[in-house]
Formats: sequence, C-alpha cells, structure tokens
Amino acid sequence: MVIRMKHVRIFSVAFMLAAAFASGSSAQRHSHDSRIYFDYGEPMMSSVIQSADGRSVDVRITTANSMFSFLRAKKAKNGAYYAVRDVTIEIQEHGEGLPVISRNKMDTLYANSFEESTSKETWHAMAESLPLPVLDSGKRYTVRIDVRDDIDHLSARPVEVDLRSIQNAHPKYITGGEGSVSIGDIWLADSLIGNSAYASARGNTYMFSRNMVGTVAFRIGDTLVGEPDVQVSVRQLSNLVNPSDTGDRYHATLDISDMHRRAAFGISSADSILKYELRPDSDAELWTAIFNVPGEKFEQGKYQVTVRVRSGNVDHTQKADFMLVWQGMPLSLEDPRDAIEPLKHILSPDQVSAINSGSTQEMTQKLYAYWRTQDPTPSTAYNERMATFYKRVDYADFNYATGHVLDGVMTDRGKIYLLYGPPTNVDRTFLPGEAPVETWTYTNNVKRIFRFEELNGHGEYKLTNVKELAAKN
Repeated sequence: MVIRMKHVRIFSVAFMLAAAFASGSSAQRHSHDSRIYFDYGEPMMSSVIQSADGRSVDVRITTANSMFSFLRAKKAKNGAYYAVRDVTIEIQEHGEGLPVISRNKMDTLYANSFEESTSKETWHAMAESLPLPVLDSGKRYTVRIDVRDDIDHLSARPVEVDLRSIQNAHPKYITGGEGSVSIGDIWLADSLIGNSAYASARGNTYMFSRNMVGTVAFRIGDTLVGEPDVQVSVRQLSNLVNPSDTGDRYHATLDISDMHRRAAFGISSADSILKYELRPDSDAELWTAIFNVPGEKFEQGKYQVTVRVRSGNVDHTQKADFMLVWQGMPLSLEDPRDAIEPLKHILSPDQVSAINSGSTQEMTQKLYAYWRTQDPTPSTAYNERMATFYKRVDYADFNYATGHVLDGVMTDRGKIYLLYGPPTNVDRTFLPGEAPVETWTYTNNVKRIFRFEELNGHGEYKLTNVKELAAKN
C-alpha cells in the first residue's frame, strides 16, 4: 500500500503534539473540524516598539488560552474558569547577569466555558510601557519576555529583542544642529477609527490581503525648516506563491494632514485586542505620522516598510519587517500535490495533469494561476472560492478517510461534501443484518438527497442513490 506524504506528516505532527502537550506548549487552532488535533504553532506572540528618543519601549504580548491551565471559578462573576498569567519583562545588557530594568506583571484571564479555556484561537493581549535609561552606544541591549502559567508554572519560550541606544537614533540629534531628526520604531495597526488605533499584537504577523494602518513617531530639532518631508514605501522581500515576484509594492509622500504635532499614541485598553489613543503631548519636537498600507492586494510573504523623514538637509530612515500570512490556511494547501488531487472532481484529466507537472514550486504557481481564474474578487489577494474549496477538502480528508482510502475527499461522501458543502440534514440508519446507511438531504439550492451505504464493511460509504427534491409551489 502506498502512503501519501501528507498522512505521514500528519502522524508525525500528532506524535510531536503529544510531546508538546506533555511539556505545556500548544497550538493555534484554525478550524472547528477534526484537523485541529494536528495543528501546531506559537501560543504567544510579542513585539517591542521603541520610542523616537530611544528612552522608552512599548512591549506588546498576546497569548492563547491553550497555553494556560484554567481552574473552575468559585464565583462566575467574570467567567466560569480562570487562569493566572505571570509575565516578566527585563532589559538586559548583553553578557551581564543582572538586568538593567525588570518588571513583573500578573493578571487573571477568564473563560466562559471549558471549550473556551482550552481554545487555541481565543487570545488575550497585554501592553506595558517601560522607561529606559540612556543606553551606552557601545553595548548591546535586549528585551527579554517570559510568560508563565502561574498555576502549573509552565513557561513559554522567552523572546529577545535588540534595542538601539539613543546615540544611534541620529548623531546630530544628540549634539544639536540644523534639521536634526530621530525616528521611533514603526508599528502597524489593524484599523484606525477616529483617533483610536486597534492592533492584534500578534508580533509582526498580519493577515494577508487586508489593508492596514502604519504609524511612527519622530522628533525634529529646534531648527525645523518648513514642514517635515515624510516618505513611506513598502517592498516585498519574499513571496510564498512565486519567489521570483518580489520588489517595490507601494510608495507615498505624506501630507501635513497625515502628521500630528505634539501628539503620541498611548495604550487605552488591552484584552483580545490592543487599543491605542492619539493624545496630546507636551514635547514640541514630537510628531506622529499615520499612513495607510494598502495590503489588500499583497500576497503572502515577508515585507519591509521604510519611513524616511527629511528636515532641511538632514534625513533619517527607519525600517521594519513584517509578515503577511494566511491565518487559517487549509492544511491541504501546504503541499501542492495534496491540493491538486481534489481537482479531479471538477477538472478534466488533461487539466489536472497539466497542473500536476514540474517542480513543487511550478505546481504551486500553476495551482494558484488556475484559482485566479475562478476568483470572485480579483482585485484582492484573498480568493474566497479557493479558500472554501480547500476548507471542504480538509474537512472531508479528516472525516471521511478510511483504512483503505486515506484521502477522505476522494471518497463518495468526500466528493459530495466538496461539491455541495455541508448537508442540511444527515440521517444515519443501523439495522441488524443490513448495511449502515447515511442519507444527506440538501434543502438549499442543491435540492437533492444522497444515499450512501457501507457495503464492504471497511467504513467506506458508497453513493447508491441520488433523488431530486420536488420544488415547492
């Protein structure tokens, strides 16, 4: 018997998960069907944003419920279950034992049900602002973030981020001089409503094919020449679908209306998402620029956003990398060979053979090229029809596979599910001496009844009858 690599990978992942659960790590869930048991990923994401003057950092942390051990609450005022999140943030000088700054924060997470308490897709955010001393430009400093489950004392993998010293912001900013400029770290928000910015705080990872809002704070010395000139550009560094297709994706010159003097974003609230408010600031040299990132057309991959601020004859540039990923991408799309096989249900053998040839990368490009011809929204990178198709493939693979047919989507039930989606109603009949029967009824626009029988005793149901539903007058 030939075992496809997809299923070998699944069994390997299942083994890895067993070890992961034993050590307290867990995965982010993307769907509600049986494939959730084979998903794995990071239960914690974080990012560190340093201010324009280099003297403070905004630390953002997001954790999934699945990494904590929840207990039943005695009083269900805030939730039926609770867990204690213990976070330590340290600023360390490289090579030294004691931290320069250390802050510990504990909070309580709540869940309304046991399912929510173990969820890999329910996240809680936290933001802390830490003041920094003047850092020595000749030394290296890092932010170390450690998240623990206070009940079981399980620890998430610590994250380390390098900091820059204030001297590295711009030499002329320290000594004065014409048009001196310093820029803080760039950060991206999921949306901006009025003066409120909302960020998912998933590190530097964002959902692809969505527009975003970028912001950066900068300071200009006391000899500002006219209005600051701010340029924003976005470049794609890697492309998941087509590695050769990279390069510049966006460029804009900001208008003065995009910049706010004596204003800065500050944390307003944190739970499942972080909320920041643009507030007045007494620093006359401080500006906050807000710009759009038209990511709706951006494909999956790594990107770099660059902000260039110019004042007089002096300019300073700041860069930040970010990832655009398909959060919840169907598992069947990870390998083009797994994604091409189900096309046999909708394409001719010649069409499938044409896509299923060449290198893995060539197959991937041809696969996505085919689905682009079927995209109901070609102006965006996200293909809703392709997503629906492969979500159904995943469901069928893990719900209709048997000991003889490992790809559940290639069974009769899998094919019908792939073509028509979930039935309106499923009836199962088990009578002594007779083959088990499943009857799928579609009362929607399909208007059919499909009858499946397990004829061979191996759990594989064969389609034995199709009946048209009479249209109602």
